[in-house]
Amino acid sequence: MSSERQDEIHHLLQTHGNLTVIELAKRFNVSEMTIRRDLKNLAAMGLIQREHGRAIYPPVPIMDTLLNMGEAEQEKARIGHLAATLISEGDSIILDAGTTTLAVAQALNTKCTVITNSIPIASVLGNRDEITVLMTGGEVRSGTFALAGPVTRSVLKGFNADKLFLGATGVTIERGLSTANMLESEVKQVMLKVAKEVILVAHSAKIGQIYFHTFARWDSIQTLVTDAGLAEPVREKLNSLGVKVLLA
Repeated sequence: MSSERQDEIHHLLQTHGNLTVIELAKRFNVSEMTIRRDLKNLAAMGLIQREHGRAIYPPVPIMDTLLNMGEAEQEKARIGHLAATLISEGDSIILDAGTTTLAVAQALNTKCTVITNSIPIASVLGNRDEITVLMTGGEVRSGTFALAGPVTRSVLKGFNADKLFLGATGVTIERGLSTANMLESEVKQVMLKVAKEVILVAHSAKIGQIYFHTFARWDSIQTLVTDAGLAEPVREKLNSLGVKVLLA
């Protein structure tokens, strides 16, 4: 029922441009809290923009909202734009689930094929004629709308990608790349096996963090795209390990 209501809300916003929470609650005869949850889900998928008690369609492009973002979100947007320049026309790429990889998707305007386990990323790219989007399938993780599990891993094994844009929850020199969820860790490990080139996109705040499971070491990573907050000693060490570091 909630998914049907969210579809209807999306269609209404496409027609009207913007509607308030109060208007939507009255139209669907549900509480304002329920509508806020619906709008949060639609916004997480990149389908609408939430703003001061109302919803807006189409979503405002990420560069148009930079001035209204927090510093970390601005930095992620810049990381996404820089990472997107690494994609060549005709590439087949994997976009891992995550907020920084979502920024890559939002900046992407190159003709290519995208394989993803992220519902928000697929929603952002699905209406772009120049981009072919393939979804892995799998179990939907609440909150992140990432797809994981055996179906996801099985589908990924059939692909051969030119580039993988990878996310991580924790990044250290000593322990490599880590995440807090085993299902997601297993999916990332399959992604690493099927890509020719691996590009880690990560905010500098994640550098120095260690989480439950290490899914990759630095010998699997060719490039790190991050922000200017990366400490110089860390950059020098990564360079010595053969990792190219790009600062957005």
